[in-house]
Amino acid sequence: MIDPVEFTGNCPKNVSKDAKYAVRSGHAGPVVGLVYRNANGEQWHPTTEAHPDLVEMVNHVKTRFGAAPNGPFYINEYAHVIVPAGEGARYYLAGSYEDPVEFEFEGNVLSGRGVDLDGRDFEPGDEWTGPHPGIPYVLKAGGGDVYYESTLRKDVTKKVWLSVHVGPDAAKAFAARIQGVKGWSGGRFYVNEWREIFAPVNDADGLRYVYVGHLEFDEPWFDNPHP
Repeated sequence: MIDPVEFTGNCPKNVSKDAKYAVRSGHAGPVVGLVYRNANGEQWHPTTEAHPDLVEMVNHVKTRFGAAPNGPFYINEYAHVIVPAGEGARYYLAGSYEDPVEFEFEGNVLSGRGVDLDGRDFEPGDEWTGPHPGIPYVLKAGGGDVYYESTLRKDVTKKVWLSVHVGPDAAKAFAARIQGVKGWSGGRFYVNEWREIFAPVNDADGLRYVYVGHLEFDEPWFDNPHP
């Protein structure tokens, strides 16, 4: 287990409860859990005991920086485990975790893989019925670029643009994939640890989530902040 260091990449602040994982207290010890909202409006609270090493990684960071054990954490597209802890809820890298996090609940397998509850592969534009944990990015209004907001120090933030990392043409081409789902107004989308991309969309049916596609390793994207 590594000595945790402050995470220097995209820290997913201000996301809803269902957009993060959490370590919770279980019957026989701490477990990994999430919140899942199904198509009928039910809220499921599945947990799994299958990841004791992940639990230990998260709680090592929590206690190392003076917080109580358990609580929220994230896994990004580089398999980095990102844990908020300590004063001001700073974000720390707990290490990398490659094992797939999946949950069994009432006969369903819940995971961030690009398949629906029946195991059918999603196609771009399909409704995303998978769990919502992921790392938020933002499509610029009008398309053309993507960014995330980085906190440099107390009360100081900065937008980190994809075009700065990969060039304007490559960033515009990638942003077009998101714009095809989100529309020209832009807004937030998510990339999870399976490198699946999904986005919330407001339409006549209200807020729903739509599948965008898979983020390939050779696509233009933000650099790995902790290679």
